Amino acid sequence: MIPIAKRGWWDGPWPWLAYLLFYPLPWIWTAPSVEALYGSALGMALFVPAYLLAFQADGRRMIVISAFIVALGFALSPLGAGWTTLSIYAGLLLGRLRPMRHAVMAVILVASLTSLWGAMLEQSFFAIGLSVLLIVMTGMGSASREAFYDRTVALLSTQEEVRRLAGTAERERMVRDLHDVVGRTLTLIAIKSDLAGKLVSRDPAAAQKETGAIGQIARSGLTEIRAALSGQLGGSLVHELQASVDALGAAGIDVQVTGDAAPLPRDASAILAMALREAVTNTIRHSQARSCAIAISQDDSHARLAVTDDGISDGNPDSDGSGLRGMRQRLAAAGGSLALAPNRPGLRLEAWVPA
Repeated sequence: MIPIAKRGWWDGPWPWLAYLLFYPLPWIWTAPSVEALYGSALGMALFVPAYLLAFQADGRRMIVISAFIVALGFALSPLGAGWTTLSIYAGLLLGRLRPMRHAVMAVILVASLTSLWGAMLEQSFFAIGLSVLLIVMTGMGSASREAFYDRTVALLSTQEEVRRLAGTAERERMVRDLHDVVGRTLTLIAIKSDLAGKLVSRDPAAAQKETGAIGQIARSGLTEIRAALSGQLGGSLVHELQASVDALGAAGIDVQVTGDAAPLPRDASAILAMALREAVTNTIRHSQARSCAIAISQDDSHARLAVTDDGISDGNPDSDGSGLRGMRQRLAAAGGSLALAPNRPGLRLEAWVPA
């Protein structure tokens, strides 16, 4: 929902009614007649409701009401009062038109008509000039205030959109991290449980050791889930490399590691660590591989990770799933990329990020 910038009472019609003090100003020097007083009272009785109604209108209705106010001022001009005051109010109202160029054109038109009418009445150049100045100043001030209000609304809308996108990005991050953590943890627990079940009859000590490993894996997974929920997941590639070697070994997959992960920059290491976690999890769960090779390299511009197995390359059900989508999103956010290619047999995954 887009927030709406709230207007204060000072942005409404009431403070501007102070301009009505200009209307009886000429009577200080020339006493009004009874007809002028009655005519002015009738004019004000028509003006005030129209003015208040105009503040609730927009577009054509505001133009029509403003035209009525200008005409009313012209009609009151023979009474000897400050009839141009009503033109000032018309400029104030028309300054609220959108787009702003329409407001500027309307205010200039009111100022021009008022000056022409005053010239026809042979009023002094000073009086006409002062009235035109007030019309333009009030109208442009109203237009500027409305433009500021529009910018405020746009800014609030942008901030709301940023908050919405940030919330979406955070939810996507949590889904990606939880997918990686839970997938790895449950896969290792399943492997260790199967192994413990096979050993329990012929080697109880080894089965007990595997059972203890299951508990350790579960506790480690719980810690990583908490880290994922708090946004602190993302260890080093060195640590993840050792965990991947252990996981592949537990799954009965021979593993070969080339390259050194220690010199990699911290950010690149954390991103590649999560890519390695997902790649190894997929290898264990889906590839039916017998061996897996992990290669780490770095040049002047990129840090690279390659994971190659000899399993079933077209039998990976996660090739279009959330795991690899999450990996691509992480790498893309860091300016990197991901490539998958058949290894004949097997699959080769390459990930790289700026170093």
